[in-house]
Amino acid sequence: MIWVLVSILIAVAGAVLLLAGKNESRTTSVKKEEDFDPLAARKASWTPEVLIRYLNRLGLNLKPSVVMTLLVVELVLTVVLWLALEFSVALLAAGGLLLITHLALQALGARQKQRLLQTLPSFLNQVSRRLSAGVSVEHAFTDSMENIDGPLELAMRRVMQRVGLGLELHQAFEREARTSGLKELLIISTALHINEQFGGSIRAILDDIVHILRMEDQGKRELKAQTGETRITALVLTVLPLAMITLLTTMNPDFILQMWHDSLGKNLLMIAAGLQVLGAVTLWRMVRAI
Repeated sequence: MIWVLVSILIAVAGAVLLLAGKNESRTTSVKKEEDFDPLAARKASWTPEVLIRYLNRLGLNLKPSVVMTLLVVELVLTVVLWLALEFSVALLAAGGLLLITHLALQALGARQKQRLLQTLPSFLNQVSRRLSAGVSVEHAFTDSMENIDGPLELAMRRVMQRVGLGLELHQAFEREARTSGLKELLIISTALHINEQFGGSIRAILDDIVHILRMEDQGKRELKAQTGETRITALVLTVLPLAMITLLTTMNPDFILQMWHDSLGKNLLMIAAGLQVLGAVTLWRMVRAI
């Protein structure tokens, strides 16, 4: 029976991948020329495009093979739990593993984006100083890369690789802004595009962008300090039910086992676990929106 279910799952997964491949090829065929990203076209053909977009949206600079390895390990753990436990428990455990992995990657990506935004104003200041010395815009960005590191360096290297593959500088920044979801890079792209079309002082525009970025960072810090109590409350509300069930299981494990062996008790435990996950995700999104 188990092998029949596994075969059905494999067949369904194959059908989904086939439909996704058809939709992807159809989308690629109608893609506009201005949306073409030469850097993405040079990626390995075995790497799923969905996974690349997912990592870019999170702002992660991880190799897709690392995430694929995590997914394979989670799939193996899910199969082991399925063979050892009941289907409902294995399904809940698999959902929990995926949720924990997503939240961990999301937190890591948010941290890398924050580091990028913290170093972006000083980088633009260096570009502005080189522009005042008479250096061209493209060379000013290229020369300023020598004094940066971390996520911003990787992002700028991707921008310059796109320039080397034939895109204009503002187009390269626009592609990077779309893949990473950073509106700050899109602002830089717009400023460069306006300067290329209508002229003017790009140095003054970059100085204004630096001023706006620093004001935005200061506002975020003040808002984070003012909402510290709300964040702590959300953390307590998330951890408190887990701590209570852990304490109850430690002090009286027979009570949980009796509930689990009873049909009504099992349904109540499953509903409680689902509501706990839903509540944790809701609180997480509410805190992120602050």
